[in-house]
Amino acid sequence: MNILSKRNVNNGKIISKEQLKKLLSEDNAKIYEVIRVIDRKPVFLKEHFDRMRESIKLSNTKGNLDYESYKKSAELLIKENEFDNCNIRVSYYYKGGEVVLFYFIESHYPSKEQFKTGVHTVTAKVQRHNPNVKAFQKEFKEKIQQIIDETRAFEAILINEDDTVSEGSKSNIFFVKNNKLATSPDEKVLLGVTRSKVIEVCENNGIEVEKRIIKFEELDRFDGAFITGTSNDVLPINSIDERIYNSAENKVVKRAYELYMNEVKKDIKL
Repeated sequence: MNILSKRNVNNGKIISKEQLKKLLSEDNAKIYEVIRVIDRKPVFLKEHFDRMRESIKLSNTKGNLDYESYKKSAELLIKENEFDNCNIRVSYYYKGGEVVLFYFIESHYPSKEQFKTGVHTVTAKVQRHNPNVKAFQKEFKEKIQQIIDETRAFEAILINEDDTVSEGSKSNIFFVKNNKLATSPDEKVLLGVTRSKVIEVCENNGIEVEKRIIKFEELDRFDGAFITGTSNDVLPINSIDERIYNSAENKVVKRAYELYMNEVKKDIKL
C-alpha cells in the first residue's frame, strides 16, 4: 500500500505521513474502508461509514463511530491535499480509545478499453475467514496476488471448499442468465457498497436480482458476468479461466453500468 498524502487525519486532526505510519504500525484490528473520491467529493460516504461500523461490530472491536466526525475527517483530508480523483483509505482500531485514520492511497482504475472489452479473471480455491468483515488479511492477500501475477488476470474469483462461487478477491461478482442477475447470498460475501447500489438500482428498474448459492459448474452456462467495487464500478468480465463471455455487449450488463453510474453522478452533485 502506497500512501500518497503528506497531510493526513487522525480523529479529526491533521498529522504527517510519518505520524500516520507510526499509528498504522500499532493497528492490530485491521478494520478498514476504501472510499472513492471523484472531483474532490467522496462517493457514497454514508454507506461506507455504515459498513465500517458493521465491520467493527462483527469483529468484536471496541468503539462506536460517529458519522459527523467521519464526514468532517474525510472532507478535511480532501481539503488539505490536492488529489481530485483518488481513493481514501480509512483505518480503525481501538487502543485506549478510538483511532480513526484517513489518508489517500495509490489508486488504480480500469481503462476505457477494459470497460469496452471486459477483463480476464481466473478462479482460485480460496475462502475468507469472515466474508462480512472488511479486514486486512496478509496471507490471503499475498496468495491471491501470486495467482493474479502468475496468470496475468485482472481479478481472482474465489471458489469455496464446497465448489460454490463466492466473490472476487477485491470485488463482488454478478452473473447474467435470461436477462436476470444472480449473485451470492449476503452472508457469503463482503457486503460491498457498489454491490448494494447495483442491486438497488437494478431492482428499482425492472431487472430481477437473485441472491443464491452459485455452483462452480454453472460458470459454463451464464450469458455474461461483471464485477463491482469502489475502483471498478460495474466492470464486464470477458473471461473466467478458459470460459469466454461477451459481457461488454450484454444488454443487462450495459444497463446495470448505466444505472449505477447515474447514482454516482447524483451522489457527488448533492
